[in-house]
Amino acid sequence: MKYSLPVALLACFASAPFAIAQEWADVTIKFVLDGASPAGAAVNANADAFCAKQQIPSERLVVDGSTKGIANMVFMIDGKQTKLSGDQIHPTLKDAPSTKPVLDNVNCRFIPHILPVRVGQTIEVKNSDSTSHNAKFVFFNNDEWNQVIPTGGSKTLQIKKAESGPSKVECNIHPWMTAYHIVTDHPYVGISNDKGEIKIEKLPAGVELTFKLWHEAQNKFDEVAVNGKADSWKKGNVKFTLKPGANDLGTVSLKPDKFKP
Repeated sequence: MKYSLPVALLACFASAPFAIAQEWADVTIKFVLDGASPAGAAVNANADAFCAKQQIPSERLVVDGSTKGIANMVFMIDGKQTKLSGDQIHPTLKDAPSTKPVLDNVNCRFIPHILPVRVGQTIEVKNSDSTSHNAKFVFFNNDEWNQVIPTGGSKTLQIKKAESGPSKVECNIHPWMTAYHIVTDHPYVGISNDKGEIKIEKLPAGVELTFKLWHEAQNKFDEVAVNGKADSWKKGNVKFTLKPGANDLGTVSLKPDKFKP
């Protein structure tokens, strides 16, 4: 015996939208200096006996001598211009990690120099040195936090709101010590290693994304070269629609005048 569906029900099935599963993309990109590398002058730390024994390099602009790779470049989805819906964040990345991002004081430097943080995480600020430090977090949206971190000790602060951009951490006891924190409500933040390389994983594919390029010493990133070809990234912003799987965005070259001394 055959059964047939009513015509109206068949029409309903024919017109019903079918959800397309979100696909995911990985991104690689590299940043290099197109010109002479800056001299790496050491910091004068003689005011503190412990710090005076350390070799403390300037971290203002760190360039690898052999590859010209620029460290501490930040390449991230601009949360102001790209609003990601819940299904556009990979299921394994939707929730903020339960682990605590750690900012340590090591040999009179903040480690790491750039600290990415998700809203809801708790930052642990440690002091592995044999001298006291303080850590002053300057925020736009969260409450300012300034605490002395005793030798061998640590303190914590919880992050409740996303920030409008990277902002500074300072040690008022040792004024050369600075770091930056990047607080976002999404996981798509990349920070270049000592060879200028960045990889960001599990981004939404097939969606126009606005990325922002940032560096603490930037002096306008409007003009760049990508794989040797001139390009315009107005205010360091660039749009990409990624394909599923691997996406190599190339090597981005920046002239020395794009950085302030």
